[in-house]
Amino acid sequence: MNISASEIIVLSLQLYAVMNPLVAIPKFTDLVESNQREGFFSITNKVFLTILFLSTIFVLAGGYILSFFGISYYSLKIAGGIILLTVAIDTLTTGHKPKEVETGDLIVVPIATPLIIGPGTMTSLIIFGELHGIINTLLAAYLSCFFVYLTLIVSIALLRLLGPTFINGLGKFMSLIIASFAIQMLLSGFYGYIIETYQVKS
Repeated sequence: MNISASEIIVLSLQLYAVMNPLVAIPKFTDLVESNQREGFFSITNKVFLTILFLSTIFVLAGGYILSFFGISYYSLKIAGGIILLTVAIDTLTTGHKPKEVETGDLIVVPIATPLIIGPGTMTSLIIFGELHGIINTLLAAYLSCFFVYLTLIVSIALLRLLGPTFINGLGKFMSLIIASFAIQMLLSGFYGYIIETYQVKS
């Protein structure tokens, strides 16, 4: 698999949109301000390392997961499209991603997962790995994680400068991109599934 810089950039932007760290900013800033034991950069670095680790796992293990459960690539695209569309609709209507889990390490759960690395991101990583290759997808995932890291670094300044209403508006705009990507994934999955089924029957 050849490394394609343009493909990596496009994939990283798509993954960044799916991760949508803007909707995690209010929760993240609340955590930072309420946590007296760990500093801002310590918390941010912990989130960054967690999403980096999770991204690596799902890119590298994606193909094995599909093989182990006997899931076809097109079926995963259909399921992924549905999940992404659900996430996008929920964010557009409520202003946040699906209800967070309030247990465990608050830095890891719910900030790193499921707010940033949720079911939609996990599915996208597996699909991209199958479609664009492990290396391109892994580099794109790392680049998108770095973009998320930069977003979190400036999160407090952004919230103070732009205000929560504007941040929520940007988050909803990102959700429109996710919805469009989800529809594209759904249509592609259905088309591929129909073609594959027709060829098998023929």
